[in-house]
Amino acid sequence: MNGGARSPAVGIRRWAFDIALLLLFTTIAAGQTGAVNGFVRDRANGEPLAYANVYLEKTDYGAATNTQGYYYIGRVAPGEYELVASYIGYGSGRRRIRVEPGQTVTVGLELSAGAVELGEVKVSAERARFEREVEVSATRLETRQLALAPRTGGELDLFRTIQLLPGVVTTSDFSNRLYIRGGSPDQNLVLLDGITVYSPSHLFGLFSPFIPEALSEVTLLAGGFPARFGGRLSSVLDIVTKEGNARRFTGDGSISLIAAKAQVEGPIPSGSFLVAGRRTYLPDFLLRAFGVRGLGYHFYDLLGKANYQLNPDFRFTLSGLGAEDVLAISDPDDPDLLSGRLAWGNRGLSLRSSTILNPTLYGNAVVAWSNLYSVFDVTLDGTEEVRLANNLGDVVLKADYTWYAHDRHTLEAGCEGQYLAITSDARYVRNSGRDTLFNLSQASSVWPLALYASDKWEAVKERLFVQPGLRYAFYSAGTKSELEPRIGLKYRPAENTALSVSTGRFTQPLVTLNSTEAIFSIFDAWQVVPSGRPAPSALHAIAGVEQWLSRDAVFEFETYYKRYDNLLETRYGRFFTPAESLLPARGYSVGYDMMLRRTEGRVNGWVSYSFVWTRRSIGEETYHPHYDRRHNVNVVVGLPALFWGADLSLKFNLGTGLPYAGIIGYYHRYAPDPNDPNWYRNPEWGFIEGPRDAFRYPLYHRLDLGLVRKWETGWGEVSAFFDLANAYNAKNVLLYFWDVDEGKVPVRREVGMIPILPTLGVKVRF
Repeated sequence: MNGGARSPAVGIRRWAFDIALLLLFTTIAAGQTGAVNGFVRDRANGEPLAYANVYLEKTDYGAATNTQGYYYIGRVAPGEYELVASYIGYGSGRRRIRVEPGQTVTVGLELSAGAVELGEVKVSAERARFEREVEVSATRLETRQLALAPRTGGELDLFRTIQLLPGVVTTSDFSNRLYIRGGSPDQNLVLLDGITVYSPSHLFGLFSPFIPEALSEVTLLAGGFPARFGGRLSSVLDIVTKEGNARRFTGDGSISLIAAKAQVEGPIPSGSFLVAGRRTYLPDFLLRAFGVRGLGYHFYDLLGKANYQLNPDFRFTLSGLGAEDVLAISDPDDPDLLSGRLAWGNRGLSLRSSTILNPTLYGNAVVAWSNLYSVFDVTLDGTEEVRLANNLGDVVLKADYTWYAHDRHTLEAGCEGQYLAITSDARYVRNSGRDTLFNLSQASSVWPLALYASDKWEAVKERLFVQPGLRYAFYSAGTKSELEPRIGLKYRPAENTALSVSTGRFTQPLVTLNSTEAIFSIFDAWQVVPSGRPAPSALHAIAGVEQWLSRDAVFEFETYYKRYDNLLETRYGRFFTPAESLLPARGYSVGYDMMLRRTEGRVNGWVSYSFVWTRRSIGEETYHPHYDRRHNVNVVVGLPALFWGADLSLKFNLGTGLPYAGIIGYYHRYAPDPNDPNWYRNPEWGFIEGPRDAFRYPLYHRLDLGLVRKWETGWGEVSAFFDLANAYNAKNVLLYFWDVDEGKVPVRREVGMIPILPTLGVKVRF
């Protein structure tokens, strides 16, 4: 054997020896140092403070809390320290501690809101993320920031606020659907405490089913999201509800033009709870006021959460969602002649366990059930019954682990199993159930399974962060195996500047059958990607810069490219396309987003600008989809205590016109009739359509204003609010149609969006 060569076995043994030696040195080093861990919470209600800054004063040791408020500071030299927790809007929490070799000191810290010492330097959650996280295209909103945008019809709405973020496009005042960086709404993963919400809309798309006052924080990942998320091509909207006040019972209620809602929270043995509900009354009231009989409509929402602390290291959280729209029709004079009910909605439950397995290993396990359903029942003349039903149910079991392996390495790993089934039923029965004319049923299912791992590596301390990740997804429909590599990098050339790049591959096992061209959306009809077709996929490439101008003001710029392959598009001009008729497509989107944001101070909010160029190709046809808004500007400003103790908020949106398919000509169309000698005297008008989405609507612009005045009482707080939607009554165009009068040339007419709309409301908190 050549003396200069080694056998593979020798190489493997040498590699194993090196790894063992490294682990030995790490163990010895860990034995010579100590660690500090614990939770940071709000003193008033026990809510965890995510991304609070925790550090040992006058040292380089520090960490940020995770989303559950947990922190870990490892490899601390033995000695005495001042442990400090800092968070914008709160006074610092301090504790004198002593760290011993080989030991972990557990310290829980509680911060009081508003108790800020003069000259004290505070670090916001956004700043902590900037300094320690690698995430790109991430925007986090807290409860108080969700309230910055004025209400629509007196109702705060989460999706209306999300639509004001850079990279997000809305297609009308009547739609809350999210088109993010050139992606369609079914490419967004919407999670509420681990529950997948498949159709997050009410009132045909006007509102979302989430009660903003019950939410703790919302994070939008507009692209390049990490390996722990999967199953969608464009974005992730991660919504977390409040845990509930663990110190005392509180509640609030409000009445607006459209709905009434209430919320109650308080302590339970070893935990806390929160329940929030909302129900509309305006649609029913208006129908009765205008004398409309035989037609009724309402929607309701119910959110709940309960926490139970089994011991300091183990916590259970149970969350629930119920949201439903109900439309009832009947013959007011003879209900037996016609009666019907259309109901659709979302339901879900999740049970999460959060565990400190040891100070360096933090785990979450979630089991979640979600259900999207629609049922239409109608009875005619007491003898004929029609029933249409659609049901999507899924069960998810997911486990995530975070290992603080080293002061420069934080590893995440997890697994996810899901069972998803979709059923559709149609039945027509006549003669009071004796004759079944048809009874059709369809079903499809898929088992998405996934494994993932990632490592946040601080390659150069406080300067260079690298986060490689890999997700393996398996979809049982068609036995599809997908590798999804992802990597993110952040470099801080200066204290207040960060450069970031990210790229990754993403796949999706589901699509919707609804037309994305539809102006109104009742609910989404989902379908498993047929087994004979490849899974839709997307490639993201993102680069950006983040510049902090002060402790509470930041400027962000990101440019991106997204390539889509194996898309399944609905047929043009059809509201609904059967799964077997979906068309294979491909496409791309390219653009950039800019945002100047201030989170605190007398003037807070953000200004954003987005540019996007989106293309789709089906066969030889290439077009801009109808949500391709080239330029989009949003201004959101909050002015606390501006005058008479009232808070003013304003929202302004300016966007270039969206594409639509226009009429390029019309002509007389004759229908010869042998029985009518004058058939040529009565022609009909025929219309010639132009290329798909080749025209654009006029410029869109709208200003909303909101005013809130609060009064403190001995038992609580009373707030009155006034909102003015479309304050200067902009004449925005929803759609065009052609008006044809007999004997006259066709005239193009337009249907406008929401006119100027003032609303009043009151809120009581106790």
